[in-house]
Amino acid sequence: MAKPPIPHPILATSRLRLRQFRPDDADAMHRCFGDPEAMRFWNHPVHTKVIESERAVRRFIDCTPSYYRFWAVAEPNSDRCIGMVNYHDGHIRSRRAAIGYIVDPARRREGIATEAVAAMLDFCFGELGLHRVQALIHPDNTASRRLAEKLGFRCEGQLRDHLRVGDEWRDDMLYALLKTDPRSW
Repeated sequence: MAKPPIPHPILATSRLRLRQFRPDDADAMHRCFGDPEAMRFWNHPVHTKVIESERAVRRFIDCTPSYYRFWAVAEPNSDRCIGMVNYHDGHIRSRRAAIGYIVDPARRREGIATEAVAAMLDFCFGELGLHRVQALIHPDNTASRRLAEKLGFRCEGQLRDHLRVGDEWRDDMLYALLKTDPRSW
């Protein structure tokens, strides 16, 4: 008999609730994925139609926890989605994964991404037992680079023409945080 699926973990901070995505989160994610400014450093082109964001949210719901997992970042009282954090490219046996995050453009500069990523890192190092978490960040994405550095990530170098978005090749900066590194959150 097959084991029942493990429930999606809910993570809480003082201001946020990280929960499993629901289909009704598509409009909130379209505010992120449909915004050219928010997407200029992302790993896929801007969503021009809501259906693209709906498809993305369906993928977020149907994830394989050993390889990737997505959390809707929500306000705790209203449960309204205001962004997303995830780990992906998970290599649980090698105890490493990469992370990503995006917040509703109207909610930038409130420390939401920092708080949500810190909660997810606690889960990754604690519950998953990861040893290494990395973030691939566009060299011009100073806000994301500052966030990573604030959380203790170290820049390990630049990867040239690492990512293709549309018809454009992009460089990435490789940031990493080890379980043994000092935590700043």
